[in-house]
Amino acid sequence: MKEKVLFSGYTKKDGKGIYQAELDSENGKLSTPTTLVELDSPTYIDVTNDLKLIALAKSGNKGGIVTYDISSDQPKLLDEDFSEEGSPSYVKFDASRNLIFSAYFHLSKVTIDHLSSEGKIERYSEINFKGSGPKPEQDQSKPHYSALTPDGKLIICDYGADRIYIYDINDPKNPKLLNDYIAPAGYAPRHLVFHPTKPYVYVACELSSKVLVLEYDEEDSRLTLVDEMDAAKDEQKNTTAAIRITKDGQYLYVSTRGADSIATFEVSPEGDRLKKVDTVKTKGHGPRDFELDPSEKYLLVANQDSDNLAIFTRSSKKGRLNILEENISIPECVCVHFI
Repeated sequence: MKEKVLFSGYTKKDGKGIYQAELDSENGKLSTPTTLVELDSPTYIDVTNDLKLIALAKSGNKGGIVTYDISSDQPKLLDEDFSEEGSPSYVKFDASRNLIFSAYFHLSKVTIDHLSSEGKIERYSEINFKGSGPKPEQDQSKPHYSALTPDGKLIICDYGADRIYIYDINDPKNPKLLNDYIAPAGYAPRHLVFHPTKPYVYVACELSSKVLVLEYDEEDSRLTLVDEMDAAKDEQKNTTAAIRITKDGQYLYVSTRGADSIATFEVSPEGDRLKKVDTVKTKGHGPRDFELDPSEKYLLVANQDSDNLAIFTRSSKKGRLNILEENISIPECVCVHFI
């Protein structure tokens, strides 16, 4: 089966914007990535069910988001909003309410936009944050992730202030803070994933190379620490980045730059404990993002600093990764997204 995958990233060197390719799930072969949309530094993307592409991008000194119809061979620009002083660092689409959440790392805020059926962007609200952490990189609030909890609340990782916020967005024009979790000082929570069936969330902390296991209480929107593991050795050069969990909730994967590795964790049947079972090198430098393909037989990792993709096979029984291909050229890639 051919699985379509998109890649996006910076355009400071040779990058053109957003690339597309097909992965053959029978043998793990990836077609040569080709340019889908030329944009200035589309670092993160999301795609709707009807194939509207939502991308972060820059235009001159401004930043924001753009939307394209990619349902045909020729992408069509639907809308663009370059009204901000900088670009977001993360974007996520809520299909149940047609909302776009954008985390502005450098502007200390998260915006909520509405996406119309024609692909038009309408600003609904923005949430501004304050705070800082003990490390030089944490000089201000720096939201790095904004997405949904399983019960439809907005959850935000604030790398700069060592916080995870949860908001009620039943009225997306007036989001209301429900609770916040204070992470250990200097950990810098970056990205997270929820267990598919258990009330637990797993948080990749960038500046400590840690993974936190938090219990999530839907009733009062409270997060409680229950476990903590090392994604890599806690060294100044290491920065943990992406985190993924399998659809059955049995295995968790975490990438760390500096160490240039992906750690594999076995998740306990209850979901509240992790056991590290393996660590592999990513065959490149700066593994900013990676993704499991829909069959979960393969894992694709984007090595931003060495401009290459690596493909690993994955054991469904033991979760372990083995390198299949490491010399796929793609410039400055920081996001891998299957559609």
